[in-house]
Amino acid sequence: MRYIFSQRRRALLPVVALALVALVACADDALEVGRSIGEIHDQEGIPVATREISPESFRSYQRFTTSLSGNAESTASSLVGDVVQEVLYDVGDYVERDTVVVTFPTDNPALNYEQARVGYENAATSFARIRRLHESGNVTQQSFDDAKAQYDVARANWDSARNMVRVRAPISGYITRIQVGESDNVARGDALFTVADYEQLRTTVWVSDRHISSIEVGQAARAVWQSTELDGEVVRVDMGMDEHRKAFAVRLRFENPNRRVPSGVTASVTIETYRNDQAIVLDFQEVLETSEGSFAFVVEDDTAVRVRLEVARRQGTRREVSSGLSVGDVIVSEGVHRISDGSRVRVVNDNSETGSQ
Repeated sequence: MRYIFSQRRRALLPVVALALVALVACADDALEVGRSIGEIHDQEGIPVATREISPESFRSYQRFTTSLSGNAESTASSLVGDVVQEVLYDVGDYVERDTVVVTFPTDNPALNYEQARVGYENAATSFARIRRLHESGNVTQQSFDDAKAQYDVARANWDSARNMVRVRAPISGYITRIQVGESDNVARGDALFTVADYEQLRTTVWVSDRHISSIEVGQAARAVWQSTELDGEVVRVDMGMDEHRKAFAVRLRFENPNRRVPSGVTASVTIETYRNDQAIVLDFQEVLETSEGSFAFVVEDDTAVRVRLEVARRQGTRREVSSGLSVGDVIVSEGVHRISDGSRVRVVNDNSETGSQ
């Protein structure tokens, strides 16, 4: 048995030796491959992607989340505590100013409705008679003035009584909310309905003292609600800071064609504070940020030349460059962190190659 085991061990020795030789060869090949990549970079250049600088549009924005309301909006409230008799219109209906929308019973003792009506009719009849006599010279001026004063008071009382039972639209527009229904009990001061002109929408945003200097009347604005976009503008910028909010109020107005956006919704609003349609713009990946400043690499004769940049503005991932580059320059757009000033580069403009080496 011992002899057989010894024979097997001797038979395995050549196999183990060959395996070791193969492993050493593979390691040497790996080292050779590593050296080959370095040699390729030295001889042919580090692979990078490039692009030519051309003028682009650069814009800066300030963003807000705010609610939109009708450009003109008013809520009518009850002037009396009583039961709603009738609601004459529905949400979405267009009404002219002073159109009666909600009515109350006229028999409420607190209104003195009939008393006001009779008093007005009597005063009107009396004043008409006194006016005719005054015109013919048969009554004094004092009698005429007294009759007119009584008539004016009676008419005001009658108008007040009618307005209490016949609630009118405060402005022309669309009814956006009705807070009551027929037979509902309401108290004096309760909201009845809201009328809004929302062919235009408005909002007020609050801007800190750090950013208010960049906002001016007339700047373009945009509101986005769900998938709907509305164009608008800045219409007013307060010159004094609100002491409670510690910010400045900025009012905006938006066109709302076909009333696509309802009043009262919350929307994302942007104000365009700066625009340059002939700017030199770089993506942040094309800029090398160091403690010494901002740099880019310009390719000249297959060599990367590092140039210092003056970054004027930043918006998201984009940078507006005010100096350091010119239209027509070819810059490294991918691979800036793998090269240095004077590196030999090989332009491939192929993401697969620049990303894998």
